[in-house]
Amino acid sequence: MSENELTEREKQVELFGIALDDLEAMIKQKAKQRNTPMTDVIIDWLEFSQSQLDEKYVNVNHTINRIIYLLHTGFVIDNPEKKD
Repeated sequence: MSENELTEREKQVELFGIALDDLEAMIKQKAKQRNTPMTDVIIDWLEFSQSQLDEKYVNVNHTINRIIYLLHTGFVIDNPEKKD
């Protein structure tokens, strides 16, 4: 099957390892189970991913730190239209 023949969902799974609607549902479910904001779930995933990085990926580590900082400070605001 060529790339042009992949469905949008198959392209998402190939790129992200999960379809985006499944990812959104998973984040919402984990946030509800923990009784925490969705951004806390995302931060946990980023910090775990960061812990798996080889030391040679300093720039990736810095980028993840920036994203975590922005999420912690509320700079990134959840889309109010998407809130449950």
